[in-house]
Amino acid sequence: MNNKLFSALLVAMVCGLLSGPAMSEIVPGTSLNVDFHAGHVIGSGRNINMLRVPVTDIDTGQTTLYDASFKFTFLPNQGFVFEEISSVALSQPVQTIASIRTGLYRTQGGICYLLEGPTILNDSRSLYTIRGIGPGGSGCSNALDNFTAQIVSGPAAGHPDIGDRDIVPNLTANWSYGFVSGRASFSTPTINFNWLQNNLFGIRQSGEQLIVGLFSEGSADFKDPRETAILTRIPE
Repeated sequence: MNNKLFSALLVAMVCGLLSGPAMSEIVPGTSLNVDFHAGHVIGSGRNINMLRVPVTDIDTGQTTLYDASFKFTFLPNQGFVFEEISSVALSQPVQTIASIRTGLYRTQGGICYLLEGPTILNDSRSLYTIRGIGPGGSGCSNALDNFTAQIVSGPAAGHPDIGDRDIVPNLTANWSYGFVSGRASFSTPTINFNWLQNNLFGIRQSGEQLIVGLFSEGSADFKDPRETAILTRIPE
């Protein structure tokens, strides 16, 4: 489906959804039936996030699920004004429950982190947490890093925690994203003082290694990670 066409479809349909009863509707001039009522609607800041919205081609019967995020601004003399849309088809490659391996991970310097989860948020997203842990064998050093972060699987568009960030339309689908909830304890290890609370954070799996990335520098977010660390999984 043409992305510009789908964006126009979504703008028209969301305006109808916000102003009247929720129902599926065939978009005039197309064979596409959009059903926002079957998706999940979440408000976040000045964003309206819609998860797993089915779009069905009535000629072929094929249904594609989309996550979409609609951003609004507010003008005193006009009220809420539509500003921006981002959408992604869930058929695109995304991190799934199976592709993220929970457990104990260690840096080359011996600092250990525990990746826990998943907690199922809905039928398309799961929550993970990562936190530093103290000495416990398995080659872990005595240093305890107070660093913590939470991650939600699935695309950045419609993400329940970071969906209202301006960078979201530019984020790629090969990371699972979240945010830093507790600042790191050290100045020199790979995960360090630069990893600030509320910074944009991402993970992806490569075999026994967990790649973690910091997508913020100070208060600014970026499309590509500013710093990365590679953690190696410790066998149970």
